[in-house]
Amino acid sequence: METNASSTANVDRISALPPPILHHILSFLSLEQVVPTSVLSKTWKQLWHTFPNVEYNPRRSTFRRQKMVLKYLEQFLLNRYLDAISLEKLTLRVELLSDDPDLESIMNRCLSYAFASNVKELKLDVGCCRIYNVPQIVFYLKSIYVLDFEFCKLEPPRSTVTLLSLRKLCLSFVHVDDEVIRDMVAGCPLIEYIIINNCPGLKSLQLLGLNKLKEIKLDSNRCGLERVYINGVNVHSVDIKVYLEPCEVNVSSCKNLTHLRLDGLSITDKWLYNQISELPFLEYLALHYCMKLRCINISSPRLKELVFERCEELVEFELDTPNLSIFKCFNYVESFSSNALALSQTLLCFISHPVDNEWYLKFIKLLARFNLCSNVLNLQCNHEAVLIPRELREILCPPLTYHKHVSFSVLSEILEVSLANLVDCLLWITPHAETLSIEWPNINFYELSFQFSYKKKLTYEGETPSCCQSLPLSCWKHCIKEVKIECTEKYPIRQINRESFSSEDGDIMEKINDLWKSLLDMMILHSKIFAEYDGP
Repeated sequence: METNASSTANVDRISALPPPILHHILSFLSLEQVVPTSVLSKTWKQLWHTFPNVEYNPRRSTFRRQKMVLKYLEQFLLNRYLDAISLEKLTLRVELLSDDPDLESIMNRCLSYAFASNVKELKLDVGCCRIYNVPQIVFYLKSIYVLDFEFCKLEPPRSTVTLLSLRKLCLSFVHVDDEVIRDMVAGCPLIEYIIINNCPGLKSLQLLGLNKLKEIKLDSNRCGLERVYINGVNVHSVDIKVYLEPCEVNVSSCKNLTHLRLDGLSITDKWLYNQISELPFLEYLALHYCMKLRCINISSPRLKELVFERCEELVEFELDTPNLSIFKCFNYVESFSSNALALSQTLLCFISHPVDNEWYLKFIKLLARFNLCSNVLNLQCNHEAVLIPRELREILCPPLTYHKHVSFSVLSEILEVSLANLVDCLLWITPHAETLSIEWPNINFYELSFQFSYKKKLTYEGETPSCCQSLPLSCWKHCIKEVKIECTEKYPIRQINRESFSSEDGDIMEKINDLWKSLLDMMILHSKIFAEYDGP
């Protein structure tokens, strides 16, 4: 019995699994981890020999070891080619630290054997230490689906490009010129995704007549890009980032475009109006650091989400967007008008600090423009912005009487904040809100959530408490029935602590202050622990 039990325990059950499952298991290992498995048995040797995805991605490697591994990989790829075993994916991340010509020759042969094995996806990253010229054969791979190059150089093709199966092209820090890109995409009739990231030498990008093209992402950080023209009947997403360089952009011919993100472009109000008016199916528009925008007018019947961030001169919005549901603005705005019937979410971010009562009056007036837009408000600003002076609260109407759910991100030091005052002022801005959440992005240890229930109507009948006699609406402290507070501790372990206070238990403000004191002690303790953990 003991012998049978021992023999059963020693049975290799993993090797008996089907090859596709074993290949999937090996896919989680690096090349240097997979290779030793080939000596376990003939089964594992054959598995490695037929493994469809080969990836060499060392974290740290000496030149000598790197060359040794590449020589092994060269022989491995040669054997696959000789045995007519196809290759699905090859990933090579190699820091070419030396000018050794033999190393570049090994790289070229590795690629040649992979191409001969009809590789479907190639990712090549040679680091920034030296420039590697990709072999010309890369332009004539009729079976390849994905090409992803980093820190390489592509010389102009010597004949017509025939990348007849290519679906995705990614170029990052690749030395190219206009001619290379033009000839390359012209030979890719099935191309769907193009990503170009900081490619020196590219001045003008023209993508024309690519009927299968769906998405374009372009990032140029002081690379001298001057012109972008895209004409694709099926293009649905365009993302362009040019870091404040003078670059002429035209996407108005992409009639089916639904997603447009522009970052750092020197576009004008007129340009924006004309381009957007030509995009009838646009649903998402995001503009970041577009410094020439000032008074925008957007007419877009299907637009659902609109985002503005750090467009410093932008002060006026006029929106003809009846289907807009999400509006996010990281700008101070002086004028806002919209015919959006119902925003599901409004996010407003104010970086500037309040200076006087005039600033607060403008702030309240701006918030009031969003009163009928949505039930949910996400507000991000310095805590001082919402600490509206009591003398103003006593004579002005609350700006957001229809918002039921408020989320507030405090962009200031946590020790500067009085939680009781913060809650009091937020509930003046949005009287009788049902939920209120407060978080500190700079701290990110805790998030506070409040749920309120009220025992009286919005306006008092009969006798009015002394603190509310001059208020247009009853203050929350005299209408509150119960408040449930949920404190979520995010680090090091996510924990949720819940408290519930009733108006019958005493002054709720005192309860909130007591909770805040204990919370501050915990935050200070956590900050010290993390500071010690991170070290000097």
